[in-house]
Amino acid sequence: MYGDDKWVHLCRKVASREGTSHEKPPHPPVSLEHLLVLRQALDLSIPFHAAIWAVALVAFFACQRLGELTVLNLSSPNLKFNVMRSSNPIFRTLLDGTNSLDFRIPWTKSTRERDADVVLTARSDLLCPCVAVLNHFMINNKIPSDQPLFSYELPNGVYRPMTKQDFLSFVNKVWSDAGLLQIYGHSFQIGGAVELLLAGVLPEVVAATGGWTSLTFLLYWRRLKDLLPMSTARAYRRSEIDRLSKIFDDFRVRKKIPKTFLDSFDDAFVH
Repeated sequence: MYGDDKWVHLCRKVASREGTSHEKPPHPPVSLEHLLVLRQALDLSIPFHAAIWAVALVAFFACQRLGELTVLNLSSPNLKFNVMRSSNPIFRTLLDGTNSLDFRIPWTKSTRERDADVVLTARSDLLCPCVAVLNHFMINNKIPSDQPLFSYELPNGVYRPMTKQDFLSFVNKVWSDAGLLQIYGHSFQIGGAVELLLAGVLPEVVAATGGWTSLTFLLYWRRLKDLLPMSTARAYRRSEIDRLSKIFDDFRVRKKIPKTFLDSFDDAFVH
């Protein structure tokens, strides 16, 4: 019945990958608790802190991987992979009064060289990603347009791109001191998607926000309970996790993806 279905071909492709060398341990998600603890540790008038806060909220609420927002190679930022100041983020006010921000990034794990839009919706609390980006631009207002978007000024007037390593080292130190688990680059994408789903955002919209296809979105969340270790899971009630499970299953049914296909996929597919 499903012999020629595209899901069958994908399933066979994954099944051909042998061994466990491709597997990675589950990544604990960033939660709202993480973000609130981080905010308390920051002085947003400091250029580095302003950039840290902007990256954190963009990665979380736009469900982006850190490697798509920060620089891996400090000596030579790559225009092909790194989003630059010249991307000119646009702040908009929609007809219903909602404020938003959007910009394009040149490369993502999902789209490769076809680039992608990063879209953020304003919030009315201190976790507003649009306000965080605006603050970053005001504090780091001397960064040239040919530099990475989240570059920041040093005390001597020199600017420095935000690297993934510098970002993770800083936030993990803050969270370790607060008794929270160490996180990884994908942790923001995972946590952001969880929060959007719990807020009632449609799975199709969340999948589009994070650049997932229908199938990879479902596979990414197959081990949701494993992604919420005890020290982080306290931010999510049992009822909320049950509600997420129902959201994903309803999404699977709408996309006509047989549950048996999902059961046969190895977790390595989504790493």
